[in-house]
Amino acid sequence: MKKWIRRIIGVVSVGFAVLLIWFLYLKGPSFKNVYNSFGDDIPEEYPVMGIDISHYQGEVNWDQLGDMRIDDDSIQFVFIKATEGLSVRDDRKRINAFGARSQEIDYGFYHFFIPTLSASDQADFFCESIGGYNFDLKPVLDIETETTYSKKRLLDSVNVFLNRVEEQLEVRPIIYTYSNFYDNYFSNHSQELFWVAKYSRRCDAMENKNVICWQFSETGTVDGINEKVDLNIAKDNFFEVFSRY
Repeated sequence: MKKWIRRIIGVVSVGFAVLLIWFLYLKGPSFKNVYNSFGDDIPEEYPVMGIDISHYQGEVNWDQLGDMRIDDDSIQFVFIKATEGLSVRDDRKRINAFGARSQEIDYGFYHFFIPTLSASDQADFFCESIGGYNFDLKPVLDIETETTYSKKRLLDSVNVFLNRVEEQLEVRPIIYTYSNFYDNYFSNHSQELFWVAKYSRRCDAMENKNVICWQFSETGTVDGINEKVDLNIAKDNFFEVFSRY
């Protein structure tokens, strides 16, 4: 075969390979990772498992996520970041909500609370951002940032947010926080519902009746998501008490 013909064939082959790689890149979520485990040992005490996500997880292949089954465990709920402070809207909120709905996975939204900003304005911002969605789970106030404020001032601010959201959405939000924050600020708040984060094999807060959900890992692996993801387990009454309706 003449050299110039071999060169043409070589150029065409390289070009085809480049086009194929580009096509696969454009396909995006269809080629997300598939794993052989959830990336961490799942505590056996609680029967319900779910995740929470934001734009940090990037694009999600919801078909793969919805189909994932390992030892009879699957993703049964998802909390989706909606807003932060007074101006940040998570740019994956809408598509993540539609994705969860497409797989019939119960979902809800959370707001990352900034204690130094107006609590009522943050509540308004959050409610305006999620008001058009038919979400299944109660909204969540994510508070994990300590300030120089007194305990009373911080709790007053939290109550303003909770009351304001409840007025507008007719459902009282859940409080998400870390276990130390819960112990320091909320352990006596038996009238609220809690979702507590503690990355260990035990979470003593779950012994309390009003602590329903435990975020036990931040290094989970879930089909359809390339990035690490938070894993959560919950008590068997999760869907009863965390339901929006």
